[in-house]
Amino acid sequence: MKKLALISHCVLNSLCEMPEASDAFRKQILNLLTDKKISMVQLPCPELCFQSLERESIVAGDSKSREYEEYCRKLLEPVLKNLKEYKAHDIEVAGIIGIGTSPSCSVMDSSAIMMKVLLEEMKANDIPHGKLLDMPVSGDGKDFFDQLETW
Repeated sequence: MKKLALISHCVLNSLCEMPEASDAFRKQILNLLTDKKISMVQLPCPELCFQSLERESIVAGDSKSREYEEYCRKLLEPVLKNLKEYKAHDIEVAGIIGIGTSPSCSVMDSSAIMMKVLLEEMKANDIPHGKLLDMPVSGDGKDFFDQLETW
């Protein structure tokens, strides 16, 4: 079966944050997924789209969080449309790579706004999300890559 990975924007594009996000693991991620013949879909950066490069993060419970959550829902509509099409053609989501420190894009933090919306929409549309994994922002990444290797 053909597989794809959904990847947080800043995992592949370190320029979407100020200061720039670390891209220490980008090449390893790309090589590993490519070697496994897993295609990649880069998710939009909701914070950049909603605000700007120089921004304050929006976390659950902030005064803007409801508006931001609805914005994320609209932002993800094309992604969901594509995922439905992939599913119809037997292409499965192997997993989602989030970013460990993000209040929007961590897949391991249930309050991370955009990923919460994405996972809800995938569930509502009966699209299995595969494995969930946050890229670390420090350390050697050994545990991360050991887990990614199992995809």
